[in-house]
Amino acid sequence: MKTMDETKDKNPFKVPENYFEEVNNRIISATVGAGPLIRKKGISRSLKLTLAVAASVAVFVMLSYTAFRLLNPDNRNRWLSEISTEELVVSYLDDIDILTLEENSDLSAMYDSEPVAAREDIIDYLLNENIELNEIYELL
Repeated sequence: MKTMDETKDKNPFKVPENYFEEVNNRIISATVGAGPLIRKKGISRSLKLTLAVAASVAVFVMLSYTAFRLLNPDNRNRWLSEISTEELVVSYLDDIDILTLEENSDLSAMYDSEPVAAREDIIDYLLNENIELNEIYELL
């Protein structure tokens, strides 16, 4: 292999003699009689494109229809109007087990959370309601 110093003044790249004169003749002789290259579209390629467009349109239509049906308030009211009040009450009450509710309820917590009114507050309230003082003392 040659070093850089040895090739410094010489051009290492060379074009063959008469290359540029012969290249035009070679290109013309290779393409004579070939005619234009026409690429035919296959049925499968056009069918794939058509199916892809049809599928995307179908998905868009289904999503739009679903969104319209869910978000349209008229449809919700129409659906509720089809159910009678008696059917709704009966089906709701059938689902509730009263005994289970009573067993699970904590009545003491419910009464503990109520505020206790002082006797003076009750008297003031009843006086504001135009109840006579004698009646208040009889009730208490």
